Amino acid sequence: MTNTNDMNEMGALWKAQAVQPRALPADEIHRQHAALERRVGRRNMIEYLTAALVIVGVVGLVLLDVRLGAFGIGTVGLILLGIGGGVVAWQLHRRTGGAMPIDGARPSIEAYRDSLRRERDALASVARWYIGPMVPGMVTIYAGAFLKVPPGGRLFVIALAAVTAIAMAWVIRINRRGAQRIADELESHERG
Repeated sequence: MTNTNDMNEMGALWKAQAVQPRALPADEIHRQHAALERRVGRRNMIEYLTAALVIVGVVGLVLLDVRLGAFGIGTVGLILLGIGGGVVAWQLHRRTGGAMPIDGARPSIEAYRDSLRRERDALASVARWYIGPMVPGMVTIYAGAFLKVPPGGRLFVIALAAVTAIAMAWVIRINRRGAQRIADELESHERG
Protein backbone atom coordinates (compact mmCIF):
# COMPACT_ATOMS: atom_id res chain seq x y z
CA MET A 1 0.00 0.00 0.00
CA THR A 2 1.21 3.51 -0.80
CA ASN A 3 1.51 6.17 1.83
CA THR A 4 -0.50 9.34 1.13
CA ASN A 5 2.49 11.52 2.02
CA ASP A 6 4.62 9.67 -0.55
CA MET A 7 1.94 10.28 -3.18
CA ASN A 8 1.76 13.99 -2.30
CA GLU A 9 5.56 14.26 -2.51
CA MET A 10 5.63 12.51 -5.89
CA GLY A 11 2.87 14.79 -7.15
CA ALA A 12 4.76 17.85 -5.95
CA LEU A 13 7.95 16.62 -7.63
CA TRP A 14 6.07 15.93 -10.86
CA LYS A 15 4.49 19.39 -10.87
CA ALA A 16 7.83 21.05 -10.11
CA GLN A 17 9.53 19.55 -13.18
CA ALA A 18 10.58 22.00 -15.83
CA VAL A 19 8.51 21.53 -18.98
CA GLN A 20 10.50 21.42 -22.16
CA PRO A 21 8.49 23.14 -24.89
CA ARG A 22 8.13 21.31 -28.17
CA ALA A 23 10.25 23.22 -30.61
CA LEU A 24 9.10 23.30 -34.20
CA PRO A 25 11.89 23.35 -36.77
CA ALA A 26 12.18 26.69 -38.56
CA ASP A 27 11.31 25.20 -41.96
CA GLU A 28 8.09 23.71 -40.49
CA ILE A 29 7.14 27.09 -39.02
CA HIS A 30 7.74 28.76 -42.39
CA ARG A 31 5.71 26.07 -44.19
CA GLN A 32 2.75 26.37 -41.80
CA HIS A 33 2.86 30.17 -41.86
CA ALA A 34 2.94 30.25 -45.66
CA ALA A 35 0.02 27.77 -45.84
CA LEU A 36 -2.03 29.91 -43.43
CA GLU A 37 -1.32 33.10 -45.36
CA ARG A 38 -2.23 31.40 -48.67
CA ARG A 39 -5.56 30.19 -47.23
CA VAL A 40 -6.36 33.61 -45.79
CA GLY A 41 -5.34 35.38 -49.01
CA ARG A 42 -7.47 33.05 -51.15
CA ARG A 43 -10.46 33.45 -48.85
CA ASN A 44 -10.07 37.22 -48.76
CA MET A 45 -9.88 37.43 -52.56
CA ILE A 46 -13.15 35.49 -52.86
CA GLU A 47 -14.77 37.74 -50.25
CA TYR A 48 -13.56 40.92 -51.98
CA LEU A 49 -14.91 39.71 -55.32
CA THR A 50 -18.22 38.76 -53.70
CA ALA A 51 -18.49 42.19 -52.06
CA ALA A 52 -17.73 43.86 -55.39
CA LEU A 53 -20.44 41.81 -57.12
CA VAL A 54 -22.95 42.69 -54.38
CA ILE A 55 -22.14 46.38 -54.67
CA VAL A 56 -22.36 46.34 -58.49
CA GLY A 57 -25.65 44.41 -58.31
CA VAL A 58 -27.05 46.81 -55.73
CA VAL A 59 -26.09 49.86 -57.79
CA GLY A 60 -27.75 48.32 -60.85
CA LEU A 61 -30.96 47.50 -58.97
CA VAL A 62 -31.11 50.93 -57.32
CA LEU A 63 -30.64 52.66 -60.68
CA LEU A 64 -33.37 50.45 -62.15
CA ASP A 65 -35.72 51.34 -59.28
CA VAL A 66 -35.01 55.04 -59.78
CA ARG A 67 -35.56 54.78 -63.54
CA LEU A 68 -38.86 52.92 -63.04
CA GLY A 69 -39.97 55.32 -60.32
CA ALA A 70 -40.16 52.44 -57.86
CA PHE A 71 -37.86 53.92 -55.23
CA GLY A 72 -39.15 52.67 -51.89
CA ILE A 73 -38.26 50.81 -48.71
CA GLY A 74 -36.84 47.90 -50.71
CA THR A 75 -34.50 50.30 -52.51
CA VAL A 76 -33.39 51.73 -49.18
CA GLY A 77 -32.71 48.15 -48.05
CA LEU A 78 -30.60 47.56 -51.16
CA ILE A 79 -28.59 50.70 -50.46
CA LEU A 80 -28.03 49.55 -46.87
CA LEU A 81 -27.00 46.11 -48.14
CA GLY A 82 -24.47 47.68 -50.53
CA ILE A 83 -23.03 49.80 -47.73
CA GLY A 84 -22.89 46.67 -45.56
CA GLY A 85 -20.95 44.85 -48.27
CA GLY A 86 -18.44 47.69 -48.39
CA VAL A 87 -18.08 47.67 -44.60
CA VAL A 88 -17.52 43.90 -44.65
CA ALA A 89 -14.75 44.20 -47.27
CA TRP A 90 -13.09 47.01 -45.31
CA GLN A 91 -13.32 45.07 -42.03
CA LEU A 92 -11.97 41.91 -43.68
CA HIS A 93 -8.95 43.84 -44.94
CA ARG A 94 -8.49 45.60 -41.61
CA ARG A 95 -8.70 42.39 -39.58
CA THR A 96 -6.96 39.84 -41.81
CA GLY A 97 -5.34 41.65 -44.73
CA GLY A 98 -1.66 42.29 -45.01
CA ALA A 99 0.28 39.15 -44.17
CA MET A 100 2.68 39.30 -41.27
CA PRO A 101 5.92 38.17 -42.87
CA ILE A 102 8.56 36.11 -41.16
CA ASP A 103 11.43 38.50 -41.73
CA GLY A 104 13.95 37.64 -39.03
CA ALA A 105 13.19 40.76 -36.98
CA ARG A 106 11.70 38.50 -34.33
CA PRO A 107 11.43 34.76 -33.80
CA SER A 108 9.57 32.96 -36.60
CA ILE A 109 7.28 31.17 -34.17
CA GLU A 110 6.11 34.54 -32.79
CA ALA A 111 5.22 35.83 -36.26
CA TYR A 112 3.32 32.61 -36.94
CA ARG A 113 1.50 32.80 -33.58
CA ASP A 114 0.55 36.42 -34.30
CA SER A 115 -0.93 35.37 -37.64
CA LEU A 116 -2.86 32.59 -35.91
CA ARG A 117 -4.14 35.00 -33.23
CA ARG A 118 -5.20 37.54 -35.86
CA GLU A 119 -7.14 34.88 -37.79
CA ARG A 120 -8.64 33.37 -34.62
CA ASP A 121 -9.87 36.77 -33.44
CA ALA A 122 -11.36 37.59 -36.85
CA LEU A 123 -13.22 34.27 -37.07
CA ALA A 124 -14.45 34.43 -33.48
CA SER A 125 -15.98 37.88 -33.99
CA VAL A 126 -17.51 37.31 -37.45
CA ALA A 127 -21.05 37.94 -36.12
CA ARG A 128 -20.12 41.52 -35.29
CA TRP A 129 -18.09 42.60 -38.32
CA TYR A 130 -19.24 40.25 -41.11
CA ILE A 131 -22.89 39.49 -40.43
CA GLY A 132 -23.75 42.65 -38.49
CA PRO A 133 -23.24 45.15 -41.34
CA MET A 134 -25.55 43.11 -43.60
CA VAL A 135 -28.45 42.86 -41.14
CA PRO A 136 -29.93 46.38 -41.57
CA GLY A 137 -30.15 45.94 -45.34
CA MET A 138 -31.60 42.44 -45.11
CA VAL A 139 -34.19 43.45 -42.49
CA THR A 140 -35.21 46.50 -44.53
CA ILE A 141 -35.51 44.46 -47.74
CA TYR A 142 -37.64 41.79 -46.06
CA ALA A 143 -39.78 44.38 -44.26
CA GLY A 144 -40.39 46.18 -47.56
CA ALA A 145 -41.27 42.91 -49.29
CA PHE A 146 -43.56 41.91 -46.43
CA LEU A 147 -45.45 45.22 -46.67
CA LYS A 148 -45.59 45.10 -50.47
CA VAL A 149 -46.85 41.57 -51.14
CA PRO A 150 -50.48 40.55 -50.81
CA PRO A 151 -51.36 38.88 -47.49
CA GLY A 152 -51.15 35.42 -49.11
CA GLY A 153 -47.48 35.96 -50.03
CA ARG A 154 -46.33 37.10 -46.62
CA LEU A 155 -45.64 33.57 -45.42
CA PHE A 156 -43.20 33.17 -48.31
CA VAL A 157 -41.37 36.39 -47.31
CA ILE A 158 -41.19 35.16 -43.71
CA ALA A 159 -39.80 31.82 -44.93
CA LEU A 160 -37.13 33.60 -46.99
CA ALA A 161 -36.18 35.75 -44.01
CA ALA A 162 -35.96 32.62 -41.83
CA VAL A 163 -33.72 30.88 -44.39
CA THR A 164 -31.48 33.97 -44.47
CA ALA A 165 -31.29 34.03 -40.65
CA ILE A 166 -30.43 30.32 -40.59
CA ALA A 167 -27.71 30.86 -43.21
CA MET A 168 -26.25 33.72 -41.16
CA ALA A 169 -26.30 31.57 -38.00
CA TRP A 170 -24.55 28.79 -39.92
CA VAL A 171 -21.81 31.19 -41.09
CA ILE A 172 -21.30 32.34 -37.51
CA ARG A 173 -21.13 28.75 -36.27
CA ILE A 174 -18.60 27.48 -38.80
CA ASN A 175 -16.40 30.54 -38.23
CA ARG A 176 -16.48 30.04 -34.46
CA ARG A 177 -15.57 26.40 -35.00
CA GLY A 178 -12.62 27.51 -37.11
CA ALA A 179 -11.60 29.98 -34.41
CA GLN A 180 -11.67 27.16 -31.84
CA ARG A 181 -9.44 24.95 -34.02
CA ILE A 182 -6.95 27.80 -34.32
CA ALA A 183 -7.15 28.43 -30.56
CA ASP A 184 -6.36 24.75 -29.98
CA GLU A 185 -3.38 24.96 -32.33
CA LEU A 186 -2.14 28.10 -30.56
CA GLU A 187 -2.46 26.38 -27.20
CA SER A 188 -0.45 23.40 -28.45
CA HIS A 189 2.32 25.75 -29.63
CA GLU A 190 2.35 27.66 -26.37
CA ARG A 191 2.25 24.53 -24.21
CA GLY A 192 5.05 22.97 -26.14
